[in-house]
Amino acid sequence: MAKNILIVTGSVRKTGNSAFLANAFIKGARQGGNAIQKVEASNRNFSPFRDKENAWRKGKPSLLEDDFNVLAPYIHVSDVLVLCSPVYFGGFSGAIKLFIDNLYAYLVPQRKRNLKFTKAILLAVARDNDEDTFVGITHEFKELVKQLEIPEFEILTVPGVHERGDIEGNEALQQAIELGRKVGTE
Repeated sequence: MAKNILIVTGSVRKTGNSAFLANAFIKGARQGGNAIQKVEASNRNFSPFRDKENAWRKGKPSLLEDDFNVLAPYIHVSDVLVLCSPVYFGGFSGAIKLFIDNLYAYLVPQRKRNLKFTKAILLAVARDNDEDTFVGITHEFKELVKQLEIPEFEILTVPGVHERGDIEGNEALQQAIELGRKVGTE
């Protein structure tokens, strides 16, 4: 059954390695008949989450008028959350981190909507070849999945891609296509 997929990317480079990985996933997801909403977080105005007591006070998740509120309708209908980020100092890019922090609005008691994510996927790239590079980002991702009570998750990490285009020809691109393709068949 086709899914509504929200994919949030975190790189400022439109032709960077994480962008290639995200686009490969999207290619597969479209082949699977899924609906895709791609959000380039680095081109959005996300404010830090604040004032949890007043979240939803204006009928929207964020008290501040920013792009998180603009995206809320897509968030509300999405079955699958995909986060695609380069690893910066062991974690998500700042743009994705702001997006993630705003998801806290869906954990407060006064929330007006519940999330309907049934699956979350992490796509991450790093310049280092050491798999330990991904310990921080995967831990943070797993904690997000746990807190949001998302029943399923998958992780695809790609080490050793530093310069723009290093990921070209990497088997991870085909893995991302296959991951995207199977999302709608589950």
